[in-house]
Amino acid sequence: MSDYIVLIPLFLGVIAMLNRSEVFSKVVKYISLGYFFVLTVFFILVRERIYDLYHKGSPIPDIYWEKNSNWADIGMFLYLVPTAVIFLILCLTWFKREKDIKWKILMFLFFVVGAALLFGYSFIFSLSLGYVP
Repeated sequence: MSDYIVLIPLFLGVIAMLNRSEVFSKVVKYISLGYFFVLTVFFILVRERIYDLYHKGSPIPDIYWEKNSNWADIGMFLYLVPTAVIFLILCLTWFKREKDIKWKILMFLFFVVGAALLFGYSFIFSLSLGYVP
């Protein structure tokens, strides 16, 4: 289960973005949180099933690494695209709300830093859960 520690920062980040924002209604917040919770459970179950099916002997077969890597790529897409959409909606809403140019520049920098963090997280996610030797 220590493999899945990489999911915690993303889950906490999404919870923080949704709970702190006034942009989304309560229904959208609950649906989003439910989506990420169900996705996490499903991702872990399928990844463990792949492990049980192909990880039986001492030399690990290449098919295990291929299946695991493909599943991690699908999981990364299913996690990061909704997270990026939520982040983009929040940034655009904040950007439209601000009138001062200084705050707009700060919002743009916040967006750039957030996008860089999502990109870095995708690298860490892929490396830790979908690594192929």
